[in-house]
Amino acid sequence: MKRVARYVGEKVYLTALELKDAETITKWFNDPEVTWYMDEHREMISLLTISEKVEKMTKSDEAFAIFDKSDDVLIGYCQCSDFFDFLLGEKDYWHKGYDIEALGFLLDFGFNIRNHNIVTVCAYSHDERAILCYEKAGFKKTNVYRERMLRGREKYDLIFLDMLASEYFKGERMS
Repeated sequence: MKRVARYVGEKVYLTALELKDAETITKWFNDPEVTWYMDEHREMISLLTISEKVEKMTKSDEAFAIFDKSDDVLIGYCQCSDFFDFLLGEKDYWHKGYDIEALGFLLDFGFNIRNHNIVTVCAYSHDERAILCYEKAGFKKTNVYRERMLRGREKYDLIFLDMLASEYFKGERMS
């Protein structure tokens, strides 16, 4: 059964994140392929821990569940505070444009509803897919924490990107 959607696009719809989404999100946080680009990669994360995270996010009124529009499947979540929290956890939906459409809705919410002047995201340097998605949406690289993550003997920078409201409203996004 579809939930009431705040945003509906060609591929996705965004609706309020609910506590019942925690079970699916826990699955993602315990999949090494999903968390390879995240700090949580080293840990097994319990349903209780994720439930607490989801409960906190739902209280902010800025958290969305991302659903595939055609199959009505939860594929990710996002939160629009000054610092975006964005995860497309269902691997079958990677590299197919679901992320950029959902991110576009999140930007609309951040700038047009929440009236943020600036929003920030970050990704580790080996997460080229996320960085490209953010740049395509119009984010610009602003800061680098060098060698912030260590995976075996490989070191990765933490890259911060942001977007100003003035850039969003001018449409300074990649096509």
